[in-house]
Amino acid sequence: MDLMSRPPLSGIGARIAAVLLDGLIPMAIMIPAAITGYAMSLSLVGSPPSFPSDTMQSVAIFILLLTSIGFASYSALVLAMWAYGMTPGMWVLGIRVVTFDTGQPARFWRMALRQIIGQWVSAIICYLGFIWAIFDANKQGWHDKIAKTLVIKTR
Repeated sequence: MDLMSRPPLSGIGARIAAVLLDGLIPMAIMIPAAITGYAMSLSLVGSPPSFPSDTMQSVAIFILLLTSIGFASYSALVLAMWAYGMTPGMWVLGIRVVTFDTGQPARFWRMALRQIIGQWVSAIICYLGFIWAIFDANKQGWHDKIAKTLVIKTR
């Protein structure tokens, strides 16, 4: 992909905001789910329990189950969106990961390499691999270089 035909690169601020959104979205799902689960488990008890630990154990199991279901559904969403070269936060902000050579959206396995292995490598030495994107001409962090990707603006 030549420099003239490439869409504009995403700024570091949008990329950081996408990461923050990717963290806030599951939290926005989990906190109300946990509160609802706790309230429902309290209403199911009916009469006062003979031991407080019995109530706490049932509440903890219910909250854990509800949170696990929410996390699994969010994880499925993220994995599905990897097939289109983005995460939920990137989708909201209008940025996408594309391959460096063709400019086509990165597909699932390239995103998996970037998000799992590449981001681990970028973070291992004091997050230097992420900071690298600030100074790189193509705004690539180490995870982008490993996966041979760019992050571009789509709107």
